[in-house]
Amino acid sequence: MSGRTIAHKFLTVSTFLSVLAAMGCGYSPVSPSQDDTTPGVENPVFVLVLSASEGSSGRDMLESSSTSVSMVISAEMGGTVTNGYVSLYFPPGALNEDTEITIDMPRYPEAMVELGPHGIEFNKNVTMTMPLAKLDSDASSYRTLWNNEEIGLWIDVGGRVENSTIVTDLSHFSEYGQLPTH
Repeated sequence: MSGRTIAHKFLTVSTFLSVLAAMGCGYSPVSPSQDDTTPGVENPVFVLVLSASEGSSGRDMLESSSTSVSMVISAEMGGTVTNGYVSLYFPPGALNEDTEITIDMPRYPEAMVELGPHGIEFNKNVTMTMPLAKLDSDASSYRTLWNNEEIGLWIDVGGRVENSTIVTDLSHFSEYGQLPTH
């Protein structure tokens, strides 16, 4: 082999090894994110919901809010289900068939819900909303977490605040909760 071929091979191998070393150490746009965002949370403590609105008796709140509700939603027409804390809007065609939808808050007063039927996937996103006025928090932004049971972590699925309401688009049902971002 000529000296030039050996030098070319040496440079090629050196470059390749340098790229591999760089990918394995530190931040690289092609490696998994290593910034300070949390990929998942094991045991989040969600924001609390108010048990009674200021100026209302507990009885008034109980008449308008419940921790559990169930309702059949038409596949053709769509509709809305609410328990007074969380509302779910189904656009027409989101469901394959008329379906009984449930909202349950098993960790009440935490803003965590179990939505059912568990695992159902939608043809169109379903919108979950929660008014900020129902939360015992002064935060101005929130993130919605989804319980990924396969890996045992709660995963950030986004969410946004619009008109003093947390809005999250859902592609399936599971357990979801609200965390304030200060």
